[in-house]
Amino acid sequence: MLEAKSRDLFLANQKLEKYSTDLEQAVLERTAEVRLALERTEAASAARSRFLATMSHEIRTPLGGLLGMIDLLEMDEREPEKLELLNYAKTAGIGLSKIVNDVLDFSKMEAGVFLFEEENVDIRALIESVKILATSHETGSDRQIVTKVSDSVPKLFLGDATRIRQVVSNFVSNAIRYSFDGPIIIKATTKGDADNTILRLEVEDFGVGIDADGISNLFKDFTQISNPLTAAAQGAGLGLAICKRIINGVGGEISVESTLGEGSTFWFEIEIETVDMIDATGSDGASSDPKLPPEVIHGTRVLIAEDNTINQKLLLTYADRMGLIADLAENGSVALQKFAPGKYDLILMDIAMPVMDGLEATRRIRDKWEQDQIPPILALTAHVMDAIEDEAEQVGIDRILSKPIPFQDLKSAIEDVVAGGLKSGLQEARTSAKPRKAKAQPETGDARSLMDLMAPDVHKHLVDMFGLDGLSDFAEKFLLDSSNRIAKLIAANENGDAAEVNAQAHSLKGAALALGFPDMADWAKKIELGETEKEDMTVRETAEKFSAKLTELSAILKH
Repeated sequence: MLEAKSRDLFLANQKLEKYSTDLEQAVLERTAEVRLALERTEAASAARSRFLATMSHEIRTPLGGLLGMIDLLEMDEREPEKLELLNYAKTAGIGLSKIVNDVLDFSKMEAGVFLFEEENVDIRALIESVKILATSHETGSDRQIVTKVSDSVPKLFLGDATRIRQVVSNFVSNAIRYSFDGPIIIKATTKGDADNTILRLEVEDFGVGIDADGISNLFKDFTQISNPLTAAAQGAGLGLAICKRIINGVGGEISVESTLGEGSTFWFEIEIETVDMIDATGSDGASSDPKLPPEVIHGTRVLIAEDNTINQKLLLTYADRMGLIADLAENGSVALQKFAPGKYDLILMDIAMPVMDGLEATRRIRDKWEQDQIPPILALTAHVMDAIEDEAEQVGIDRILSKPIPFQDLKSAIEDVVAGGLKSGLQEARTSAKPRKAKAQPETGDARSLMDLMAPDVHKHLVDMFGLDGLSDFAEKFLLDSSNRIAKLIAANENGDAAEVNAQAHSLKGAALALGFPDMADWAKKIELGETEKEDMTVRETAEKFSAKLTELSAILKH
């Protein structure tokens, strides 16, 4: 009997050990599955972030060049008819830029990479800047915008000034679009106590209003309300959807009160933390420093690190118009070689460059020299801002400027840096220095021959902008750069280096498009996308066609 019980106990113990072993194995397997799933999720998130950064750069870079060239044309044009056409082009470009920004913001939110900052916010200055911007635009120039900020609203509070500004701007923009006349009222109040303060901001219009069915769909993605003004409203239908995600993202509430035919009041409420600092500085999404007289930045020595040919020309022309003394570096490595303490008063550093990018160049400059030997470094980027802000701060970028950046915005940023970051001795040296003069552009016959190779509209635009001699200079730079790249592409193809082939083809495509050489752009695109076989050609044969066209261009330029 005792022996039977001992045996039963032994068998039960064996079963228990087996269950324990099986359970342990199951836990290990499940843990491995969870870890693998987590790694895949993180990889997918990183891939989405890289994709958004790349798409932002690829879209905003040419858009920035377009708006910049329109800015420069507008400065020199005196004929009212042409100014009107330029204004239409600029309005269309700005509208496209807004849609691009909305789509990219929406994509970042979907991918979970949309970040919020915490800084001192001056809501009064922020509202005033939105008002000034709205009334300076053609559609709002004849509208009355009234601001009412309660005394209970603190001077400064912690929040994300850029995102709050984005929401308020959207409210005001919609109020202008969806109302014929009457005032637009921006009102800010607070409720609660010092430990739990709620900011409520309202934008009221007396326009077409919205019915109940429309309100239920108003904050949904890609939605616009049908009304007599919809055709003029334009946009991707993402503005309010993004506003809702912004406000919800900071734990707030957003909604609208509206009566069809009478008007609407859009509002949001967010919890705020009052800043009680005598010397605190507020942010309204723009600089609050007093603007300097124009002559103060004349003679400022600036190193411009930029690899894109069109952006190089744009930034150098901007610098010339501002009276800056500019030196160009084609990539981060060249910028590092050119930099020396005391040589420059400011560095404008593009982020995405070949050989060495702007972040690495900045890191090496900071590592090599002492802090007081390095001038302010402003980053110029077409990437998604959130994707690079942390790394930019780590390497020592002083300020990030997002492309496309209009002439006046860049000028204001440089004035701000000169006002806040340079010693008086340097300022005196610069104010006494003479601004660099623009080179004369004698007329030559070269560009007329170039018409046979170039797209007519691009040719006309570049000649109008830079003159025939300037266009010839562009073409010569393109010829030299593209000859080197096509040789590298052919060598990489022979070595089986597909990544290098794609990289060179991508650069060749972008340069050819910018200069208006459609045939070369098409061949480079086919190489990049691996589509040369569609025309029964190899990569080498397509590259040789590209090279033959370069030879033709060379003959034209020597003529």
